[in-house]
Amino acid sequence: MSLSASVAPHLPYLRRFARALTGTQSSGDAYVAAVLESMIADPAILTSADDPKIALYRTLCTLWGSIPVNGHGDAPQPAWEITVQGRLSHIPGPARQVFLLSAVEGFDRRDIAEIIQKPDREVERLFDEANRQISEMIASDILIIEDEPLIALDIEDTITSLGHRSVGIA
Repeated sequence: MSLSASVAPHLPYLRRFARALTGTQSSGDAYVAAVLESMIADPAILTSADDPKIALYRTLCTLWGSIPVNGHGDAPQPAWEITVQGRLSHIPGPARQVFLLSAVEGFDRRDIAEIIQKPDREVERLFDEANRQISEMIASDILIIEDEPLIALDIEDTITSLGHRSVGIA
């Protein structure tokens, strides 16, 4: 199978991942272009791999951070996209990679370990770190308005177990 035939089916997904990882489509595309250039310069990156998809993502994750274009887009972004990228940017790089590889791309932990070239235990730690950071970002202060004291306490217990903070019961 030719190099282009091996790569082509995975490019739309690689672009999606690169965009989520870097913050904009233009910076994501710069990374994808760098991946393709790497594969042209050294076809063994792909031909020696058991799975071309994993080889593509591994190459992108290896290159990530080496091209200074993260978050520098040419076109204006919608407000919701700026908000999402702003929140994701607070998650440290390796944890963000693990989270996006799992949540967006659907890789299992074993494949993620192969992509980022870290042991399974480290992948689990990074995934837990990303989940903790995301939980902290979405945690809210909640005022419970309920006239039945037992129901109010039950609601308070429920929201605190979900990571939110009760500021009081009215």
